[in-house]
Amino acid sequence: MITILVPLSRPEGGEAILKAAFAIAGRFDGHVRVLHVRSNLAEALHTAGMELSGSMRRSVLELGERHAAEAADAVRALFDEYCAANGVSVAQDPPGPGGVSASWREETGKEDLIVARRGRLSDLIVMAQPDKESPMLETLEAALLHTGRPVLFLPPDPPEKIGSKIALGWNGSEVAAKVAVAIRPILARAERVVVLTASDGATASAEDMVEELAWHGISAEAHAFDAGERPVGTALLAEAKALGADVLVLGGYGKSRARGIIMGSVTGYLLAESDLPVLMLH
Repeated sequence: MITILVPLSRPEGGEAILKAAFAIAGRFDGHVRVLHVRSNLAEALHTAGMELSGSMRRSVLELGERHAAEAADAVRALFDEYCAANGVSVAQDPPGPGGVSASWREETGKEDLIVARRGRLSDLIVMAQPDKESPMLETLEAALLHTGRPVLFLPPDPPEKIGSKIALGWNGSEVAAKVAVAIRPILARAERVVVLTASDGATASAEDMVEELAWHGISAEAHAFDAGERPVGTALLAEAKALGADVLVLGGYGKSRARGIIMGSVTGYLLAESDLPVLMLH
C-alpha cells in the first residue's frame, strides 16, 4: 500500500485531481488522504498588520468565515460524491478495509505549513500545476521543497492513465537519484520506462541507470537526446511526449527568489508549460 496526500483548497478542477490520485492508488491498493485547509483569518490579519476598528474587524472575520465554510463544504461534497460514485471506501483509521480507500481531513491554519507537515508522512503528494495567479504557490513550494516526498503535478487535462509509460530524466545528480529510488514501486508497475539523458556533454549514463533498475526487477530502456539550442526543460518535455510517456519524472531544483516559487529554470518551465503530468522530488 502507498499513501497519497491530495491538498484541495477549492472544488474547481478537483475532480480531475481526485481521478488521477485514485488511478495511481488503484495500482497499489493505496489510501488517498484528501486535505482541506481553512485559513485562520484572525491570524492572517494580525500577521499583515492590518489596523481595523472593532466593528470592521468583526465584519471582515464573519465574511471570511462564511466564505471559508462555503469552500470547505464544497470540497467535502466533491470528496463525498466522488467516493460514492466510484465505490471508494472511506476509512479514517488504519489499516483500512483493503483495496483502494480514502479519508478526509480538515484543518485550520497556514496551508503551506500544514501540507509540509502532512506531506512528510505520505508516500506521494498529488497537486494541480499552478498558474501565475494561483493562491497555491506557497503550498506548492512547501510540498516540493519541504517534505522530502515526490510530488505529482497535474495539467488541467491529465491523461486517463498516469504511470503506465514513464519518462525518467537522468543526469547523475543526487536529486535525480533520490527521485528514481523514491518511485521504484511506481516504476515497477509501469508498462514502459525510458531513461532520458541529454547526450551533449552529459557525464551521466542512461545505461547505468537502466542496469541499476534491472537489479530491482524493473525493465527500462535508455534514450539519449541532443538538446541542441533548446532549453533543457523544452527538450525534456518534447522527448517525453515523442516517446509517448504519460508522465515525466525528474529532480526538482531550488534557487532563492524574491517571491513566488523557489525553483530553478527547468523546474519552473515544466510546471508552467508542461501538458504532461510531471513528478518531481527535491
